[in-house]
Amino acid sequence: MAYELYQILEVSPQATALEIKRAYFSLVRKYSPEKNPEKFKQIREAYNTLSDEKAKQNYDSLQQYGDQIKDLINQAEEKMNAEECQSAIPLLKKALVLAPAADGARNLLGLCYINIENWDFAVKVYRTLTKTNPDVPVYWSNFGHTYKQQADSLDDQDALIPQLYHNARECFQKAIKLESFNSQPYLDIAVTYFEEGNHTEALAWAERAINADGKADVYDIDTLFFICRVHLFNGEFKKIEETAQRIALILPDSEESRRYAASRFASMGFEVTKIGIKLADVYILRAAIQLVSIARDFDRDDLDINELYKRLEQMIVPLEQYELLKNDSLILEACQKLVAFCLADYFNLHNTEQERKDALDEIIAEIFAFPSRKIISSIKRIKTQYFELYGLNKDLFNRIEHSA
Repeated sequence: MAYELYQILEVSPQATALEIKRAYFSLVRKYSPEKNPEKFKQIREAYNTLSDEKAKQNYDSLQQYGDQIKDLINQAEEKMNAEECQSAIPLLKKALVLAPAADGARNLLGLCYINIENWDFAVKVYRTLTKTNPDVPVYWSNFGHTYKQQADSLDDQDALIPQLYHNARECFQKAIKLESFNSQPYLDIAVTYFEEGNHTEALAWAERAINADGKADVYDIDTLFFICRVHLFNGEFKKIEETAQRIALILPDSEESRRYAASRFASMGFEVTKIGIKLADVYILRAAIQLVSIARDFDRDDLDINELYKRLEQMIVPLEQYELLKNDSLILEACQKLVAFCLADYFNLHNTEQERKDALDEIIAEIFAFPSRKIISSIKRIKTQYFELYGLNKDLFNRIEHSA
């Protein structure tokens, strides 16, 4: 029924605030809570809406344009789900013209501005929402994400970053005060500290996130993976294992849950592997092996995880030998460069074939600037003492030895 609240108070939609107030007091005398509690409740609820200017405006807009507003918001949400936030913005603005107090639409508009990185407009939206709705935690949380994501988008040395993270934390703390049992704002604060390099505070806030609802359960898994990430960054591998055990304790006893945990650790391991390969760093690859090993503990049957583990083990051996070879004074430095070239080949680090050819030509020219006996001695030592490295490209080493 259109304009039902006005009908309950027996006034027209054009009634003034004074007329609405008079009608309310007249009706509550007629329908007391003792004699007619249901009717009294309807009258009270109608008055609460129509006596509040903002609530009345929103109600009137919905009565007049309800279907149109709903359709505009639905269209906007479809655009947002399709990652077309720029196209959603005009739809939401039109909805807000019809219903200026439609805070749900305004919140969606703010999210769109965050998505397209229009930080000034996003701040304006959430400053308005938190001013008019200071008791709604999600608006404070989204306000915090506006500042946080703006900081994340800047170059590492940008002078604005500390203030933006500070503003973000203030907003997240407002959300915590309103909803202290919700772990997400605690974790959001932890992430801001991690991005600033303050790992002590990051871990402290992560633990607060876990304890927000008074217990550690499956909903804390993302926070525990964040803790793993901090420990990984610090090279604290023992603590990663301890955190993995905490994850195992709260996982539901199901194959799906174990696979999820395995995939998360394997994903971390894969990302670390890519860094280790790019830098040809044995230390980083050892960290990757540990992460993938933990993934295998959760799911022994995953073929991809097992293959990654096997591949990492194969990578480690030549890198460990290379660490020794670099300090071997009996091998020419030019031959050490040749081994480094073969490792780059093994890890597919050459950007182009021409780059690879130029690098090899330069190394070979440097090698043959030395006496033959020194070249042959170096190659033979590589073959006998560093067999895994020799095996990276036997033909190349043999050709150089024979040519010397």
